[in-house]
This record gives sequence, C-alpha cells and structure tokens, in this order.
Amino acid sequence: MRTVHDRPMIPAQRPLHVLQVDPNANTPPYDRALGEALAAAGCRVELLTSRFLYEELPRSGGLRLDERFFRLAGSSLAARTGLTQRPAARRILKAAEYPLDWLPLLVGLALRRGRARPDLVHVQWTVQPTLDLLIWQLVRRLGVPLVYTVHNLIPHHARPRDAVVYGRLYRAADALVVHSERSAQALRDEWRIPGHRIAVVPMGPMLEGWPELSRDEARRTLGLPLDGELVLFTGLIEPYKGLSDLIAAFGTVAGRRPSARLVIAGKPNEPLDGYRQQLDQLGLLDRTTLDLRFLPESTLVAYLCAADVVVLPYRSVTSSAMLLAARRFGCPVVATDAGDLGELIEDGASGLLAPPSSPDQLGAAVERLLADPALATCLGRAGQAQALGPHGWPEAARRTLALYRQLTKPGS
Repeated sequence: MRTVHDRPMIPAQRPLHVLQVDPNANTPPYDRALGEALAAAGCRVELLTSRFLYEELPRSGGLRLDERFFRLAGSSLAARTGLTQRPAARRILKAAEYPLDWLPLLVGLALRRGRARPDLVHVQWTVQPTLDLLIWQLVRRLGVPLVYTVHNLIPHHARPRDAVVYGRLYRAADALVVHSERSAQALRDEWRIPGHRIAVVPMGPMLEGWPELSRDEARRTLGLPLDGELVLFTGLIEPYKGLSDLIAAFGTVAGRRPSARLVIAGKPNEPLDGYRQQLDQLGLLDRTTLDLRFLPESTLVAYLCAADVVVLPYRSVTSSAMLLAARRFGCPVVATDAGDLGELIEDGASGLLAPPSSPDQLGAAVERLLADPALATCLGRAGQAQALGPHGWPEAARRTLALYRQLTKPGS
C-alpha cells in the first residue's frame, strides 16, 4: 500500500485528475462554478455529490457529474413513501448509506493505476466528521493528497466539542482552502495549522449563468411594487443570520422611509412564530413581503435584481455565498462585520458594514443607501467589479491549481 510519502511522480504539464467531493450537495452552484473554472484551466474534474432535492440544475459540460451519494435517501421511492418529509428517518438512512457510498470509491483508489487513478481528492463539506476523519486518513494512506475547503470554521449550530473534532479534521488534510485572510488567521491561531498548509482562494460570483434583469422586469416577475424601496433578506432562514436584528432595524427605517418595504425570501430552517410576532409588534406586517420556500435560481435572480439594498445581518459567519450572488448583479450590500464579510467588503467603497447584533447601526446603513441612490449604485458596481475581476472564478482556479500542483509535485 502506498503512503502519503510514496506518491507517483506527475509530469508538470499533465492535466490533473481531480475528484471534487460534496456528498450532501451543500453548495451545488459553488461546486460547479469552481469545477468548470478548473476544467477551463486544464484539469479533468469529477464532481462526486448527491442529487439536489430542490430543483434540477443544468448539466455542466466542463466537468463530469457523479451523483453517487445518498441515492436511496434521494430517490423517487423515498419521495413517494414520504421519507424526505420525515427528517429523523431520513437522517438514519443517510447515516447508513454514507460509508457504503464511500466504499467503492476507496476500493477504486486502491486498485486504479496510471491515468485512471485520480491525482487528488478535494472535499468541500464533511458529513460525519468522526467517520470522515478515518476516510481522509485512508485516502492519504493510499497515496492520494486530500484538500478540504473550510467553508465554515465550525458548524453554525456548534456543540461544545466541535472545535476539537474539526481541529482533528483540519490536521488530517494535506491542505486547507479558505476564502479570506481572516479565516486563515483563525486556523493558524485557534487550531495551530501551519501557514504553508493553508491557501486563501476567493469565492467567485454566484449565478453567473443567469442574465441580469432590469429592476422593473424583476419586480413584475415577482409581483412586487414598481415604485417602492425594497430591502431584501434572502437565503436559508437560520438563527445565526440575524433576521430579528434586521426586522428591528427596519422598524426604524420604515418610520422614516414611507415607501420602504422589507422582503424576506427563503426557506425557513427554524420556527417563524417569533419573527411574525416581532413584525406584528412593530406594525410591519403590511410593509413586509414573505416568500417562505426554497428559491429556485431563477427566482433568486429576480429578487436580487429587484432589490434596492441586500442586507446580510449575520451574527456570526465564516463566508457567505449570498454576498457573491448579490455582487454578481451589482446589488448594493449592507452587511455585518462578521467573518469574511468585513474583509471582502470595504466599508464605504464596496458596501456598508455595521457591527453584528446592532440594529440601530444596521438600520442607519440601510437608510443611508435608500436615501442616496447614487452612492448605492456606486457601491454595487464596485462590489460587482471586484467579484467579476480580481475575485472571479479564473483567479480562484489559478490559486487552486497552484495548490494542487504543489501537493502533487515529486517530493511533496
């Protein structure tokens, strides 16, 4: 059996064969955009994932898609029997499936030789950290370098020991990818990961394949008023995202901006009674549009193009794909100075920042952009230029490929 210290030599210019792994299909748009950019840069990329349950995504011509994970839990049989609507039963089935889904992949890594064998495994998300630790160690023992992208330093709903568990995972990978220097610093300081094992790779813009809609066209599509000021919160609704802070902030904004309207669009992953009660107490129910479902990409595009301001009021976060989706369409963004956001947004130049859990300052920033459309347009364009230029997918692919080459060169 080969070990991590006994890897085959790879010619410097041979296209690398990369397995990109996102078992739960946590971030299909990100996975596909990065995979396509790497394919355009000369890599042979296979995306190993599961079927996305919410909508059929277009097949990519740039990378091979292999939906090998959770085929039973994501099957039409599971849907017909109501299993997908029973979270506890679905979790049990997925826990049983997961190691079996990895087994043929591990056997293939052990048996394949030459060009049929992948040069590198790049894991995007962990599913069962304790089991994943063993799987990663085995992959490396088989002589295949393993890269892990740290989208979240620890889970949003972290348990007391998660920092320890994830620290073990971080040390088990050959290299880690993060999206900002802040995250890299956290890995160095809190988990003592050596700097040479961390690569900072920007997240490119989301939804690049969709054309931009005019403001009026987007609003007509959604049935929203053409002449109002729309403040948008969109994405999965979870406690860490600070929606209650935005509602409190909008309570102040609404008193000063009579045409302002709050739009909350996204799938709830928590009870909504508290938010509804807060809206009612502040007299905002008739000033709020609620679209509480998973948004297909086309609908998300329409909301982003319809908005005057997109607000990311996170209380804690590592990175945010929604920032890159908003920037794709030049949307002005107000965000909290949490995680990567405070590094990616230059306050007053490419967006506005407020401290986390500070509704008064969040509301003041939102009102500033509503009152100054020229400033809002300027900040939106600056963010768009950053996302499509120096932080675009070609740069992400360039840095990622440099990391791959470093890990697969002789003697690494």
